[in-house]
Amino acid sequence: MKTILYRQLLMTLVPSLAVLAVTAAAVILFDVSIPAMTRDAAALAQIPPLWGIVSNLGILLWCAAVAICVFAAVAVFRAGPRDAFRFLLFSALLTAYLLFDDFFQFHENIAPRHLGLNEHAVVAASGVATVAYLAAFWRFILLRTPFVILLLALGFFAAAVITDVLLEPWLLLWIGQWQYFIEDGAKWLGIACWCSYYAATAQHILAGVYRLPDRDLGRRRLAAFVERDL
Repeated sequence: MKTILYRQLLMTLVPSLAVLAVTAAAVILFDVSIPAMTRDAAALAQIPPLWGIVSNLGILLWCAAVAICVFAAVAVFRAGPRDAFRFLLFSALLTAYLLFDDFFQFHENIAPRHLGLNEHAVVAASGVATVAYLAAFWRFILLRTPFVILLLALGFFAAAVITDVLLEPWLLLWIGQWQYFIEDGAKWLGIACWCSYYAATAQHILAGVYRLPDRDLGRRRLAAFVERDL
């Protein structure tokens, strides 16, 4: 038990302290104010905390999807089929990138302003990565997951991108600010379906891996898993 406690504390404190170290380095090297790095953005900008609520909720769902995929991948690493592990691992990586892109406004701000990359090219690269992911796991997705939810997510994302890239000038003239409701609403629905898909898929995979007919055997198996891996 002590070994498990020490390991968990190490896994908790090392990355947490690393974040603080990077923050301190940014303050010293780039003359950034400490509140700008540590305080809430709404407090810094002096805006109501509910501004951007849909975007913030979307970030939470991205985080939930990443956590679900990582947890399920770790859980099936030793006991589950290899194809399920690979699917969950690459799902976590793809979702983590989408989280990074959305949270830090990578394709809208960082890529064009600081890296000299075209915004639309970055969006296209994200699309190519998603297509490659689907091409690699299409059989697993179709045969072993509730793929209709994933199709809905992709459809909503496509609608948001089309609205932003192609239809924005006309929609602004026709319906004004409701254009943003359509674009961001489609994106929100896409994120919600994305998170729901991976939650349902992870539950299905874990149920298949750890389903046992003997209840006592199941308890012993679960206890062994907790003692060994946690």
